Amino acid sequence: MSAFTAISSMIELAVIIFLIYGFYKEDKFIAFEQKVKMIIVVNYRRYKRKKRVEQMRKNREFKLVDGGRKGAERGSFHVA
Repeated sequence: MSAFTAISSMIELAVIIFLIYGFYKEDKFIAFEQKVKMIIVVNYRRYKRKKRVEQMRKNREFKLVDGGRKGAERGSFHVA
């Protein structure tokens, strides 16, 4: 018996046990699924909000450029 066969047999056994447990304790299993779903949704929304805030901060930063077509006066900068 190779290692791959042993691991695949263990995974199949685990799936069968989870199915039996799911039928036996259906209400707890559904509650667990909903809890996992909410955790995923909340973390995804948090991730998207964080990315949006970072993009807004990046867009608000001013970039200072020395000179330009006409050239800046001595000691001055143009805001791009």
